Amino acid sequence: MPPAIPPQGPELSGSLRCDLCRRTASLITPFCQRYPYRGRMDLFKLDPRGCYSPAEPFFYSRIPKAANTTIVAALASQISYRPRYRRRKDPKYSFQRPLLLSSREVQRLEREAFVFTFVRNPFSRVLSAYLDKVGRLRHQGRRFLAWAEMHGQPGDFLGFCRFLEAGGLHLDMHWAPQVEILCLPLSRFDFIGRVESLDRDLPQVLERLFGEQDLAPSERRGTTTNAAHQLQEAYGPEQRQIIGRLYSRDFELFGYEPTLPQP
Repeated sequence: MPPAIPPQGPELSGSLRCDLCRRTASLITPFCQRYPYRGRMDLFKLDPRGCYSPAEPFFYSRIPKAANTTIVAALASQISYRPRYRRRKDPKYSFQRPLLLSSREVQRLEREAFVFTFVRNPFSRVLSAYLDKVGRLRHQGRRFLAWAEMHGQPGDFLGFCRFLEAGGLHLDMHWAPQVEILCLPLSRFDFIGRVESLDRDLPQVLERLFGEQDLAPSERRGTTTNAAHQLQEAYGPEQRQIIGRLYSRDFELFGYEPTLPQP
């Protein structure tokens, strides 16, 4: 068993902070009153993952490392809704966030909105998070590298899997289990697409929302790691066991086999 991540530093009160956020939001926001979040992530980090457009209407719960940049760009290029105040030109700021919805908007979301998300095979998604956030030395990977150095663990993908098992699983949205970072209950979703069939599934969503669409493959946006083509090299027996165990609900609820995909 790898050494556990000590509850100190900025994450010292993480669980308490998340609980306080949930309690406060449930009292003051209509969205959380109707759809209380019971996961382990910071609610205010989850909020930007909800993309609501009142014009169509639709609600997209975007999952990091599951083509969400590509999907958001496709949606933002089509919607007629324009936020009154937009801080950045990034397409991710083209939508209303869940915590800012009024009671009337939540009621309309519940009655009329097309609710969807896109998921990814956990084996590919976790490896992609590692290649992007650790391999490219981004700030999200620093906690793992510090933990690995402190405890004499390797800084490679095996070490990263051990880090997740030791308590790092819920430290970042990019590798947290997908079922735990949905903005709405799983039963509320009308459509769950897959990254593995994005060229088929995304046009279906666009046609449902905006009418007839060009069914050509969507332009890929965001950071590409090519993780799906590196699975056999990256995953040994221990890595497979850890990811299969930690992400068992993702495998089960989204219909992925808990065995490594063959090339």
